[in-house]
Parts: sequence; C-alpha cells; structure tokens
Amino acid sequence: MRDIQIFIKKEFLLLIILLIFLINPYFKGFYMCYILAFYFLTLKFIFFITNIDKKGILLLFFSISYSIIYSFNSTDNSFNPRADALIIYMYVISPITFYIIGKYFSTNYPSYKVYYFLFIFLTLGYSFIPAISIINHIIEDGFTGSRDLSLLWRNSEDITATGLASYFTLNMAALGTIFVQKTTSYENKIKFIFFGAFIISLFCVLRLASQTQLGIALISLLVTILYLMLKQSLKRNIRLLLTISILISIIYFKISMNSVYFNILNERNPEHLRSASGRTGIWLTSIGNITKQPFGWENPEFSYAHNLWLDVSRVAGIIPFIFLCIFTISCINLIRKTLKISPTNHYFNITILVFFAGFMAVFFVEPVIEGMYMLFLIFCFFIGILSSYVKNWNVI
Repeated sequence: MRDIQIFIKKEFLLLIILLIFLINPYFKGFYMCYILAFYFLTLKFIFFITNIDKKGILLLFFSISYSIIYSFNSTDNSFNPRADALIIYMYVISPITFYIIGKYFSTNYPSYKVYYFLFIFLTLGYSFIPAISIINHIIEDGFTGSRDLSLLWRNSEDITATGLASYFTLNMAALGTIFVQKTTSYENKIKFIFFGAFIISLFCVLRLASQTQLGIALISLLVTILYLMLKQSLKRNIRLLLTISILISIIYFKISMNSVYFNILNERNPEHLRSASGRTGIWLTSIGNITKQPFGWENPEFSYAHNLWLDVSRVAGIIPFIFLCIFTISCINLIRKTLKISPTNHYFNITILVFFAGFMAVFFVEPVIEGMYMLFLIFCFFIGILSSYVKNWNVI
C-alpha cells in the first residue's frame, strides 16, 4: 500500500483534476482537458516532449486532421462559434494529453499496485454519478418506463440509454477478472471491488436494457476462460469451468426471464440483436462511402455509422480514418507485448485483456467521438499506461 500512498501524495492535484473530469459535474468536465493540457505543456513540458512516441504522433495526427476537416464540414448553424471552437480545440489537445498522462503515471510509478489503483480510479470515477442516478430511478419507478434517463444534475433532459450504458463499460468488462484463481492478497481485494462494481452496474444495465453492455460481460467471461485454459493446469481449468457452470445454472433456474429485472430488456425486438440493432446494413453502406466520398458524407437514411472508425470517416473523411486505424493496430500490438512481459501474472494480463475487449466492443457499435468522447479519452489514458509499461521492460 505504500506505493499507492506515495503516488496519491505526489500526484494529488493531478488526480483531483482527473476525478473532476470523470465525474463531469453539470457536463462541464471537458474543461479539465484544457487544464490538464496546460499542466503538461508547462510544469511537465520536458516529459511531454521526450515521451511523444509513434502512438502519440498517430494520435496527434488523427486529432488534428479530424478537427480541421470537421470544422470545414460542420454545417450546423445552431452551433455557437465560440462553443464550436472550444470543441474543436478539445478534439486537438485531449487525446495526446490523456495518452501522455497515462505514460507519465506508468513511467514514474512502475508498480502493479498503482496500475490496479488507476484501473479502479477510472472504473469507479467514470461510473459513480450514472450509477447513483440510475439506482435512484430504480428506487422511484422500478424496472419500468423509458430507457432514456436523466442524471442527478440534469433533471430537465434525459440522456439516451446507449450513452448512459457506456459509463459501465469497464465495470461490465471486469467480470472475467473475478474468476482468476491464482491471485495475491492485494489482487483479491481488487476482485472484491470489481465484483461489487459489476453487480451494481448489472442492475443499471438491466434498467437501461443495454444489449451491448451485457455482451461485454459475456465477452469478458469468454476471454478469461480461453486465456486461462491455455495458461493454467488442467486441475485449475476444471475448477474454473465447474465454478462458472454452477453459477450459470443457479442464475438460469433461480431467475426467470419474466422477472421484473428483465421488463425493459424483454420489450426490445430480438430481430435487432441478430442484426446488431440494424447496424450491419449501415456498416456496409458506410464502408462503401469511405472511398466514394473521401472527405466525409451525410446520409439521410441514418445519422451515425455506429462504429468508431466509420463515424470518423463519415464526419472527417479518409485521412483521420487512416490515422485512427493505424493507431488501433498499434494498440493491438501493444496488448500482445504487454502479455509477454509477465506470462504468469494471470490477473494483470486478464485485466488488460478484458478492459481492451470492452473498449473495442463499444467502439465497434457506437459513434464514440461524437457520443462517448470521454470513453475514448479514457482509452487513450489506458493505452498510455501500457505503452510506458512495455517500454520499461523493453519488449519487442
């Protein structure tokens, strides 16, 4: 615990700024992006300059090209020019800033306990207000009513269920980590925290009837099983499969799909699930538009492509799309290198895998930059941590 105490003591101010960003009070948290950028361009300028690597450059090229083309393509006359400029500047500075913050923490505090602390800090900080808000709606109305709900400080206007559900991405992805058997006493405490966060998030996700988030939990479970079956003994694998089978059997026989918890979920059309809620056709159209309209497009049939990369191409064209694709490939390679550093540290490796899988699951089905920009910045932060982690071990 001493590592964490030293970390919090030295970086208290930076953590407070990050927490304000994550809690996002009255939806003004994005202003913290400017404060964080100013902090690193002044007080930590040497670190900022010396730690911009290939992934950082790709992020910078992506954000600059996206922002420039977006500003030319924007035709929404309802935008206030000053407010619109603030958004554009935020698009430019935020990804690289959060990436560097992740590298900064990982470089100066290379401790697994600090890494776990940061993961918990991100998961709980990001989902805290939405969880309280949704639990409050459940207490008042139960599992009935509209999927779109308001947050504590936004009573006048509801937020889409998809947008609200994204706050629980990491919490739902943490499900797989609960089943790792070979863990330290400290990791057992982390498992307990993740388990509590998952249970609360599960109620919230059921209230929102988010199929994506339930899918993330399932993906997390499958990733964990596949990873552990390749890494641990037959005895441990049998114990793992028995544990999961018993839990699934209890859930299946004890909780009916007609239960009140599934009221809103049962109202959703099952045909939507088979076609990714109608997204497959949109994806095919959008893929065709990448080369037909290389500087972005508008389609009267749908507002979004419902895919991070395709929506970037839709808004700003093929140039930022290419930069983002290369960055994504480099991130996948980074995950591979991360897993090579400590092959026997199953809990850390699975945490990295399921979080990355959770991010990718949302990125593949939602317009992230336009609708879930904070989640993308958290992803940049996460990749920054791993980038420095791999660099410290000099893994090729």
